Amino acid sequence: MFGSRYPENTYEDLRTLDATMPERFYRYLSNSDISEEDGWLGSAFKKLFRDNNIALHEASGHLLTFQWGMHTNTFGIALWLFLFLLSHPDALLALQNEIDKAIKEDFGDLESFIAGVNPQVLDRPCFAMLTSSLLETMRLTAIFIALRVAQSDVQLKDRGDIVTVRKGEYVLGNVQAIHMDENVYPDHRKFVFDRFAHCEHREGRLPTEGQPWFSFAAGKHLCKGRYLAIYELKLVAIIYLHLFDFTPVSNGSRPWWPPRTTRRNLGIPRAEEILVDVRPRHEA
Repeated sequence: MFGSRYPENTYEDLRTLDATMPERFYRYLSNSDISEEDGWLGSAFKKLFRDNNIALHEASGHLLTFQWGMHTNTFGIALWLFLFLLSHPDALLALQNEIDKAIKEDFGDLESFIAGVNPQVLDRPCFAMLTSSLLETMRLTAIFIALRVAQSDVQLKDRGDIVTVRKGEYVLGNVQAIHMDENVYPDHRKFVFDRFAHCEHREGRLPTEGQPWFSFAAGKHLCKGRYLAIYELKLVAIIYLHLFDFTPVSNGSRPWWPPRTTRRNLGIPRAEEILVDVRPRHEA
């Protein structure tokens, strides 16, 4: 996304962010010229910082925050996507077939796909099953608390009752409850990989619109980076599912779903160690 001049191996430095990465981002941004080597996203960042006269040390901090955001929740969601696919071979096969077909028919091979990929490409209907699988993964695993402050007196309907909320009072929404409502999502505890695949495709919109799906929050607090997150997740899934076959290795461990609640859970539930056999799908 950032092009070939973006500093490599940044993921290994996540544990030492403050000590290493800001200086490296500073050097990256110091090269003020913008070219194709910066990628579509890197070019956009550089242009934004330059047009708004953002100092290099401040721009480095913004880039550091963005880098951290790309690796936190998205990493957890990607992990759970693959765990669900491992336990649902039919879903794994369906996604691999969809990805292989899209790459072959639209690009010819993976190298051409990577060279020409962008968010608009991955928003096409040819990746409907992949999109649905990611959204279903987030429905089941993305946990957050919706805390709001009433700006005026308001009345909320609760079945046949009315709940009055006074101005200034806090309202805590149980998002997970609606995600696990059997009336809204039949077989709500199951991973149904094509649950959202048959919704009407609208360019630039998620197929969850109009449904009570809040993994990216809602209203004015809606996640600003939701489309970039989906793009990153899709790109990772496409590359790995096209290149490799995944088979879980039985080691006598307990099932990984549903996950056990621990105090370490924050945003995304954690799984215990899972052993997987990974083999190339195509000959070199």
